[in-house]
Amino acid sequence: MATLWTGGTIYTMERAGETVEAVLEKDGQIVAVGSADSLLPQATTVRDLQGNVMYPGFVDSHLHIIGYGEKLMHIDVSNVTSKEELLHIIRDRMQGTSAEQWVVAIGMNETGYTEPIFPTLSELDALGEAHLIIKRSCHHLILANSKALAFAGITNDTPSPEGGIIDKKNGQLTGVLKDTALYLIVNHMPYYTPEYIEEALQKSVASLQSYGLVGGHSEDLSYFGPPSQPINAYRKIVDAQKSFKVHLLQHHTVFEEVAMLNEQSTPYVQFGAMKIFVDGAFGGRTAALREPYCDDPNNYGILVHSTSQLEQYVQLARHYGQTVAVHAIGDLAIDIILDVFAAFPPREGQLDRLIHCSLVDDVILEKLAALPIAVDMQPQFVQGEYLAELVKLGEKRAQGLHPLKSLLDRGLIVAGGSDAPIEVPNPLYGIYAAVTRRNFGESHDGFGPQEKISRFDAVRLYTVGSAEIIAQEHTRGKIKEGYSADFTVFEDDIFEVDIEKVPHIHVAYTVVDGRIVYENTKNRCEA
Repeated sequence: MATLWTGGTIYTMERAGETVEAVLEKDGQIVAVGSADSLLPQATTVRDLQGNVMYPGFVDSHLHIIGYGEKLMHIDVSNVTSKEELLHIIRDRMQGTSAEQWVVAIGMNETGYTEPIFPTLSELDALGEAHLIIKRSCHHLILANSKALAFAGITNDTPSPEGGIIDKKNGQLTGVLKDTALYLIVNHMPYYTPEYIEEALQKSVASLQSYGLVGGHSEDLSYFGPPSQPINAYRKIVDAQKSFKVHLLQHHTVFEEVAMLNEQSTPYVQFGAMKIFVDGAFGGRTAALREPYCDDPNNYGILVHSTSQLEQYVQLARHYGQTVAVHAIGDLAIDIILDVFAAFPPREGQLDRLIHCSLVDDVILEKLAALPIAVDMQPQFVQGEYLAELVKLGEKRAQGLHPLKSLLDRGLIVAGGSDAPIEVPNPLYGIYAAVTRRNFGESHDGFGPQEKISRFDAVRLYTVGSAEIIAQEHTRGKIKEGYSADFTVFEDDIFEVDIEKVPHIHVAYTVVDGRIVYENTKNRCEA
């Protein structure tokens, strides 16, 4: 059955401003684009867009799909504005839980508090008897009460693990765990059952579809028990429903284990690059810097691995013919991993992936441009904590904070993501941030305005860019003959409405392989 989509504005994303009148789809593929009159004789059904605006299917290039589902299941504290409010919300939840249960709060961001301080361990312990962890918005720092610390066997005498920090004051635990130290708890929480993982995944996919997303690149395989558990959930839900397309990065700690499972990629669940964390994040001052933090002059951040370890991991990926995707935020971390990539390049035609790439200078930009590497950016990172990062880094270094235009100007492939659950996985939020580089409702020229990009380039991050970064630019990311019939349809035109209205545009429906997988009930598509 061939379906003709017409009756609205259809952007191909082949080039800026290019539209077509109609798209003919058959068996999940675009077979032709052109005028409605010329294509109508080949169609067996017609879908009337009813004046809505169609784009290639939007894909989030970096998020944690199951982790985002967890945020939907637990306490979302991302909008809390004070420590007192945080404690009040958690106390209410803990009053209804038993001593053996776990309470999880996600999204704490103390930089938005009137007084930017964490609760003390004694304050956490006073909230109730259950195990408690609070995940900071960056997910590189958690707060844990004494019961959760005891669960992991963490005492005042426990040394910090390599690549992490068990925070102590005068030799006493504070409840703060940073980077690899937090895995001592979160990777071993007892409720990570198959049923729990499946519920989180189901909730996540439904939410992502409602934002107009047809797929996402995720890293979930090392956090929920053995990697077979999350893989089985993806098979049971994503593969079975065929309504979302997932590209899975593989954390280096489970990379070979996944390889031994001999899992095969499908159109809906694909296995991709080895994932490595090189450093931490600005929030906990663990992003690795060449020069110290301005407000903590003895602190240069942390490197999760030594250079020799990074070389070993990269060579392991190369042994399997695989590319590497690295989390690197600070300039030192970026510099080190680029040297490793230069020493151990991927196969001809392959691209490694640099995730976040949050602090650069001209030297780093030139290194990037000389390597077979793509950059995975999260435009929303310029919002929220920028002013706090300015204090940590100073005016001069902040000129290279969260680049976008500098990367595109050097011809680099750049994709756009949210890093959900860290940010809201609404691609319109990322597009707004990329174009304005300011928070919603503000009117200034932007944080680092020299890095602002056009609306076309911003939309391209989530369409063409997300396809290019996984070498699928010939089959996905455009509305073009031979491409997958994945579409994101909005009620308004991203390129034409006032920029302040972009974050508020409603999704009309989300289409995967020609099938409507999400529909705003106010905008039913007539067939």
